[in-house]
Amino acid sequence: MGPINILHLVSFLDLLAVGLTYPLFSTHLKDLGASKFTIGILSSTYAGIQVLAGPIIGSWSDVRDRKSVLQITVILCAILYGLLGIPKSIIGIFLIRFCLGMCKHTQTLTKAIITDVITPKERSAAFGKSTAWGNLGFIIGPLIGGYLSEYPNGFMYVCLITSGLFILNLGITVNLPEEPTKKHKYDSLLTGIKTEFKKSLRELIEVDWKAHWVSFLLRFLFGLCSSAYFSNQVLYLKEKHGLSQKHIGYTISIYSSIGMIVALYLEKINSFYKNDRTGYQQLFHFFAIFALSFYFIYVSPNLFTYMLCLIPLAISSIVIRVISMDLLMKESNGVKRGSLSGASNSIMSIARFVSPLFSGIMVDFFGQSVILMSVLPATLGMGLSWYFNLKRKIH
Repeated sequence: MGPINILHLVSFLDLLAVGLTYPLFSTHLKDLGASKFTIGILSSTYAGIQVLAGPIIGSWSDVRDRKSVLQITVILCAILYGLLGIPKSIIGIFLIRFCLGMCKHTQTLTKAIITDVITPKERSAAFGKSTAWGNLGFIIGPLIGGYLSEYPNGFMYVCLITSGLFILNLGITVNLPEEPTKKHKYDSLLTGIKTEFKKSLRELIEVDWKAHWVSFLLRFLFGLCSSAYFSNQVLYLKEKHGLSQKHIGYTISIYSSIGMIVALYLEKINSFYKNDRTGYQQLFHFFAIFALSFYFIYVSPNLFTYMLCLIPLAISSIVIRVISMDLLMKESNGVKRGSLSGASNSIMSIARFVSPLFSGIMVDFFGQSVILMSVLPATLGMGLSWYFNLKRKIH
């Protein structure tokens, strides 16, 4: 098996492992007595730690080598996920999640290794396949995790299986080739960390915010919508529709499957917008669908209606994610695309950090109505896209 196929397998097993625990975590915390605000804080903290730890792990892989760093982080994840099912206190789980946020960077490291071992022309296709394999893992994971959670101490068993998958991944990474040379060598880990943080800060400073603020704002609004909904999805399904953990896992898998199918046919969707050179018209339409999907999910009287609403939600989510990024790249005219991409990732990370925290506060006051929190940023995105599409037509 070649190195690229090994990396695709690692990506698949990584998100399969994560998908096992994802639909169970919020419910497990609630069973331990955590408030929805506390659950929101835990989600936000994990996202925030990942943002801060990213440059550290990246520079460490430059100083040492990517294969070794990948193996070390994978074995740490195996240990931490194995421990996650044991504590009966929120503080214990918080500490384990904090450590997981520091070392759970498998997807980032696999993409970095892909960049090292293939030519630039092949990267796009390799990244696409890696993402597809990862998505497949996230389709299967919730199915298995939801089923196993029905058993007594199900969460602990799921965590142990997750740990086992990381150990399996560790064995697979042994077959990756050794790095002959280090392309990005720093004198020390501390120097590497400083360099990476300066690079991240420079990416944000060097961005022409006046030229790109609309694209970044649309990306941020999309991130807010998605995070506000998905951070509350499990508890919403459990409380409003009375779903068991098993059926919640099935629901998440169905949504992921729809998203994967849409991604395969995205070019077909884009073909209806051949005259939309900027992408604003397409974003206007799909932000409108996004907002309406959240609203109809909130008012859905039964599970069947809810499942129907997932179809336009998945379609619009994929389209907005891709087209908003494409809009940003078009506006760059080929200049500083790397900086724009890095800044975009930072903007999305901020949204993933802020949204669960605020939705955690809101859900304690408004209950299931917190789903409507996703409607507002989606509506703002729709209005912004409409305005700039109209402005383009006038000019």
